[in-house]
Amino acid sequence: MLAVVKPSPLRLWGFLLTVLGGALITFGSIGNWASVTLGDSTLNAVPTKGIDLWQGKAAAILGLVIVAGILALRFVRPERRRTTAFGIIACAIVGLGLAVWCLAAVGSVVADAGVDALVKTAVEQLGLSNEEARRQVLQAMDTAGVEVRAQVGLWTSVAGGALAIAGGLVDLAWVRQKRLAGDAIDPDTFSERPAEPPLQA
Repeated sequence: MLAVVKPSPLRLWGFLLTVLGGALITFGSIGNWASVTLGDSTLNAVPTKGIDLWQGKAAAILGLVIVAGILALRFVRPERRRTTAFGIIACAIVGLGLAVWCLAAVGSVVADAGVDALVKTAVEQLGLSNEEARRQVLQAMDTAGVEVRAQVGLWTSVAGGALAIAGGLVDLAWVRQKRLAGDAIDPDTFSERPAEPPLQA
């Protein structure tokens, strides 16, 4: 049975920041990253979810890996903790990078998926064939243009990436503190074994 003890401040804050960051990356990616409309009207805006894009799918997976990583940090052997913490930081940096990329270039990144979503909406609401709906959408784009706006899900993923990076850095600080303090902190986790003295001849 696992012992239940009060965690040290570094371990507690590292856990909270990392779990919250990873969860926000994933849930933000499941949510809407952008809305696409013809012209500058906000009526009949078509949402594009993060997971409609490969960047969003990758970010969602990275968020899950981050959460799994912080859970694993308690159980891995001491010699693997540093690698695990660096892995959390690396996943958070990549997840943040993907979200910031989509935020900075939301028009070009979401354009193709947005056009497909507009075509699908035209097919469902107007009863047009897919070919005719695409022709009309492209014709309307030539006349009115396409407006793409970032949505709350994308901002959520950006915030999650930043929090996960901060959490990973705190996790790394805890790994160092645990190595130095041993069972003086968080005795429910493995401590490094002291080096065995050399055998006498």
